[in-house]
Amino acid sequence: MQTKFKFLATILLLIPCLSFAGLDTFECTVTSVHSVSQKGKIVSDTEHLKKQIGSTFSVDRSKGTIRGGYFINNRYSETINVINEPSDNSYYVISISHAPIRMVGYLYIANHRKWHQKPFTYTGSGEYVYSGYCIKA
Repeated sequence: MQTKFKFLATILLLIPCLSFAGLDTFECTVTSVHSVSQKGKIVSDTEHLKKQIGSTFSVDRSKGTIRGGYFINNRYSETINVINEPSDNSYYVISISHAPIRMVGYLYIANHRKWHQKPFTYTGSGEYVYSGYCIKA
């Protein structure tokens, strides 16, 4: 009986923690992907790019960590900078990978928009440009 009570008490104590776990997260969906060709033109009709439309990822708003989708920034990043601009409520993440090949990822979420779905733009390695929307989770 005591074991059941301890188990139930533990579960009841964890419920508030679980209900607030995702409050500091953006959940994002890719709706458009473009690449820059060798000739400097924007391309969006390759099979590789089409496969990425509809992919999802999440962003930890306090740390700037991106998980999921095609551009996870916490695996090889040396630095991740979060700029959460309170004056206009904009949200930016800049991540820089380790040497010898430095890659810079840039994410902008239009958090200031009054809409439920906040537009985003992401570019990684200067070659791909993603856009879509994010929802505060």
